[in-house]
Amino acid sequence: MKHRFLRLCAVIVASVALIPAMSAVAVGDPGWDLSVTATWVGRGVPKAAVGETATYAITLTNLGPDTATGTFLVPEVPDPFNLVSLTCSDASFCASPGGELAPGATVTATVVEVVCCFPKGTPRKELSAAGATAVSTPPDSNLANNTAKVLTKIVGPYGFA
Repeated sequence: MKHRFLRLCAVIVASVALIPAMSAVAVGDPGWDLSVTATWVGRGVPKAAVGETATYAITLTNLGPDTATGTFLVPEVPDPFNLVSLTCSDASFCASPGGELAPGATVTATVVEVVCCFPKGTPRKELSAAGATAVSTPPDSNLANNTAKVLTKIVGPYGFA
């Protein structure tokens, strides 16, 4: 009986696998253009040492002319950093499936990352680019302005936090 049940399950799984995948994503050129800017929140030039946090202010704007759908921000976390938090002025824009952003509307966000590592042998002039990328469903037609990063210098002694 157990073997018949397993064989039946295998047939059902195999049959389901043969069903063609269908997508509900619209095809064509959406009528919106998302733009992202990122700025360092701190004094002086962007820099942080192992164990310190780096904070970035992110602004997401829909340049229009239509309402952007399925829109959310994805933090850009370079190798020497670990993400601490992503906080949006409207929480629906901090995770998939995202929210709807009207033409001319903006969402602000704060990205906080901690410098986790600065391995020995890494050049002192090492700069890491942290920030955020805007994603929408379907993607807008101008992806060139969907990502913004701030070059941040890793300073201090080598090590791991």
